[in-house]
Amino acid sequence: MGSMYPSQQRIGDFYADVVLPALADRLDAAFPEFGWRRDARGWVATNEEMTHRVLGVRAERIVAHGPAPRGFLVHGGDAMLWTAYLNSGVVPRGEAFASIVRQIAARAGVDTSPIDRPRPRDRRVDLLHDFFTLCRMELHGSDGTGARSYLERRGLPVDAIDGTGLGVVPHELFTKKALEAGGYSELEVAQSGVLADGRWPGRLCGAWRDEQGTIRTMWARSLRESDTSTRYLYLSGASRSGLLPYGLSEVLRHPPPERRELVLVEGLLDVHHLQAQGFPNVAAAGGARVQSGAITRLQRLGFDSVVLAFDNDPPGRDGIARAVEGVSRAREAPALRVLEPRLLAGAKDPDAFVREHGVEKFRGLVDQAGCAISWRALELTHGTTSRDDAQARRAALSRVGRWVGALPARLALEQEDAIRLVAERCGYSGAATERAFRARFWRDPVEKDRGLSLER
Repeated sequence: MGSMYPSQQRIGDFYADVVLPALADRLDAAFPEFGWRRDARGWVATNEEMTHRVLGVRAERIVAHGPAPRGFLVHGGDAMLWTAYLNSGVVPRGEAFASIVRQIAARAGVDTSPIDRPRPRDRRVDLLHDFFTLCRMELHGSDGTGARSYLERRGLPVDAIDGTGLGVVPHELFTKKALEAGGYSELEVAQSGVLADGRWPGRLCGAWRDEQGTIRTMWARSLRESDTSTRYLYLSGASRSGLLPYGLSEVLRHPPPERRELVLVEGLLDVHHLQAQGFPNVAAAGGARVQSGAITRLQRLGFDSVVLAFDNDPPGRDGIARAVEGVSRAREAPALRVLEPRLLAGAKDPDAFVREHGVEKFRGLVDQAGCAISWRALELTHGTTSRDDAQARRAALSRVGRWVGALPARLALEQEDAIRLVAERCGYSGAATERAFRARFWRDPVEKDRGLSLER
């Protein structure tokens, strides 16, 4: 439990903040086999023999663009992280990741002494790990009968419950004695927060982990649907701020080609249900509000696309709108798609939809999810039709124009699709709508002309 070596989080930060910028300055020396040469956006490969032999493509199709690229991109193909390139195509984890970061640092001429210094064990991390082990044992024991029955009613297959990664919070006295017997002091147990709330024992619980799988906080859910105001409780003193979506650590266990797209839902238990039903690439925001930074960081972890599959209610729609607006302002982000909440029909959320219709129908909805920019643009014209009077139709288009006019050039194609759709809904031609948007809402017409042209 624990070690004297630096945490994976610390190594990851060092890699992103120090190693990659240095690598970007000397990529030709660090990976000479590509024959890198600089272009306006970064680097492009020139060694035809190597790229044909190793990657099966022309050298000019391999680029490493951006201020600190995490790998190279094959135009018309896949991206490859530097860490995976040096690990036979597989993204390394644990000590393998640490070893490869040191290799890349050496190639980039970076001193690794900041991550080579031993660090003391994090006793609180160890305690949370051991506490959750107790919780998982409780779920499998006689005191977990009620929780297992509850999970069965929620649609989890009986034979999958033991592997869901869930637990049941034991009685306080048992927890205290077990942790102290494990070598933790009374003060450490008290400061951990696991005994801070007397409502926790008997509740279903889960561990919210970081991308390396380390437990950062926990949640406990009541088994009574009547407990609406206190249905979910969270570990005292352990903030969820800055954490990636719940359940992502499980998704990251899969090889990169199998997890290019992530479905993001609201509910924590939705994740366990969907994964138990054979839908692995799912994580949860833990509510209708999701920080745009949590979505943009997913690109760094190898996700090309994110599908927002929020609840079929007003908070769910509002949450999607906020997420789309936040991500659209980011400099870089995965492609964002939206599963229209109304397609869940009478179901409140993906969990309920799968219980009623099965996971394959849900998979079909995900496959049909549309562009998030178009979804938001159409949402801004909601209720408007071509049969409305001109004043109402133009007011709707004005709402859209103010928003799409501020989108960055990277979303030029998405802008074009959105304009065409809202123009059709409001009874105008796409060309006329674009001319109006350019004249009234584009902040910098010259720059927008470079990023978007509907008429050419």
